[in-house]
Amino acid sequence: MTSLRHSRFSRPEVLAVIRPEMLRRFLTPYQSYFHGGGFDVDCLSHRVGPVELAHLSDVLMTSELDIPPEVANALYAVHEVAVEENTELLEMLASSEEVPLEPDSTLLELALSLWMSAPKALKWIHQHQSCERKRSFEYFSTAGDASSDFSLSAEGIRQLEQSLSYYFKKKDWGHGCRINHRPQSNEHWFLVSHGERYKRQATWEEGRMGTIGFRPERYDLIIYDALTEELCVNAQTPTQREHYRKLFGFYLFGQENCFPGRSKYTLEPLLRDGATALFTGDIPEIESARLCELSYVIDGNYEEVITHKAYDVFASMKQHREYIPPGARLLKATFKLRYTAQSKERTLTLKPSNVALYTRDGDGPILEKWLKRREFVVRDRVKGHEQCEHVLAVG
Repeated sequence: MTSLRHSRFSRPEVLAVIRPEMLRRFLTPYQSYFHGGGFDVDCLSHRVGPVELAHLSDVLMTSELDIPPEVANALYAVHEVAVEENTELLEMLASSEEVPLEPDSTLLELALSLWMSAPKALKWIHQHQSCERKRSFEYFSTAGDASSDFSLSAEGIRQLEQSLSYYFKKKDWGHGCRINHRPQSNEHWFLVSHGERYKRQATWEEGRMGTIGFRPERYDLIIYDALTEELCVNAQTPTQREHYRKLFGFYLFGQENCFPGRSKYTLEPLLRDGATALFTGDIPEIESARLCELSYVIDGNYEEVITHKAYDVFASMKQHREYIPPGARLLKATFKLRYTAQSKERTLTLKPSNVALYTRDGDGPILEKWLKRREFVVRDRVKGHEQCEHVLAVG
């Protein structure tokens, strides 16, 4: 089943830019499911506010609810195709399918209209689009025995918001922020809503050129994983991620350096095991994996970054009788993984020590399982991994 937990569509700031009446029409066929989650689809009207949208977002992102496949597939398809590079294609298909559009429809509303009137056309775009959008988290491991049974009161959230507000104001990103705390299974999610730097943009309205000034809203996602005792941070800049690391460590556990950011990922298995490090036979969700790019340096008086790019780097090296020199320091590896019963490969990039980039929202749990099994995760640095066995292909 398609995962919606990280989906852009399920985030409140995205739901807020869709006409409530259109959102109601879109969700009405699945209203029995939403009623089961305590949300009344009929409340979506011109009077809908942030409280109702936050509730809808909670229902969409709650993994415990058994979301029907048709709901997940519909939301995921719309989420995937509503990107700028598909604008002309969406407009062309809406015209050819004679899909009625409201004036001033946004790109997301255009995709929603296509799904409701011509779902086969939208599915076609979804199947043939070539865009690959990266999702990245930086992982910070705990320094010691952090208690997973922490309690963060409303007052604690308020103090954390105040500290972050001061930081954003200092950066001239506007004053104030809002934190939405969502406990999940073994995890605590924190959606941080804040402003960005002020923008001015040229406009064209009613036949006249003009200018509009506004401060965009941005959402950052911080996850505390109680099982592995890690802080996972998705934010715009390294400085911002570092600030989140310190503040969340302080307000969750009373230590600014509770999550010192020790290495989580290593590329050592590529040096040690070669192509066998890509074995997938013990991961039912993954059919195959190949290494398509590898960058490394050889330490010396002059450091030179060497990059190998090929359909299969190990096969190419073997053919040309090349090898990774002893003592090389691996900087980055990009893998292509084919999921079971899926035709399109997914991309995974690792950059030690803490960065993982992947191309689809719901890939994280499956990829983490594969990385742990192959020991790309530093076992003695991240708790909860001692159950993973090192299994390699034989023969």
